[in-house]
Amino acid sequence: MIRNVIFDFGAVLFDWQPKNIVKRFTTSPDEQALLLREVLHHPDWLSLDRGTMLMAEVIPKFAARTRLSESRMQDFIHHILDNLIVIDETFSLVEELKDKGYRLFYLTNMSSAFFENLNERHQLHSLFEGGLVSGKELVIKPEPDIFNLLAERFMLEPSESLFIDDQPTNIDAAKSLGFNGYLFAEPALSCAEIRKFLISH
Repeated sequence: MIRNVIFDFGAVLFDWQPKNIVKRFTTSPDEQALLLREVLHHPDWLSLDRGTMLMAEVIPKFAARTRLSESRMQDFIHHILDNLIVIDETFSLVEELKDKGYRLFYLTNMSSAFFENLNERHQLHSLFEGGLVSGKELVIKPEPDIFNLLAERFMLEPSESLFIDDQPTNIDAAKSLGFNGYLFAEPALSCAEIRKFLISH
C-alpha cells in the first residue's frame, strides 16, 4: 500500500525545458547554443545543484566562459527562475493527494537559492510535509545516499512510497533501494495515470 508520494520538481512540478528557456532569453542561435553548453549543460551547473558551488561563485565563471557580462548572466539566472512555471496538472494532483491523506514529500536536484525562491513564490511548505534539496544536502540524485537520507529523515518505508521523476536513471536508483517509481512524461497523461493508481483504484 502506498502511503507516501515523493515528487521531483523540474519537469514534474515546474516546467523545465532548457532549450525553450534560452530561446526566450535571446534570439541569437549562437548565444542560445552558448548558454546551453557553457551554463545549463556545464558541470558547474551540476555543482550548483549539488551545493558544492554557490550562485555568487558560478556567475563569474559563467560570464567568463560565455564572454557575457556578469550583469547579463545575472539577468539570465533571473530569467531561468521566471521560467520555472508551475505545471498546473501536477499542482492539482498534489492538492488532491494531500486531501486524500497521503504524506507528500519532494526530492529535487536544485540549488538552495532556486529552491528558496520557488518556496517563497509558491508556499511549497504548505503543500509538502518535507523533502530534500540536493543543494542543501551536498548529495544529488541518482546517488543512493540522497534516497536513503530521505527515508531516514522522514521515517519512510520505501515499499510504501511512490517516487515520481522524469529521469529514468533516478527512477532506477529509487527502485533499486525498494521504492516504487513512476517515470513522469506528458503532464496530463502522467497525472491521470498517477491519479488512477492512487485515488481511483
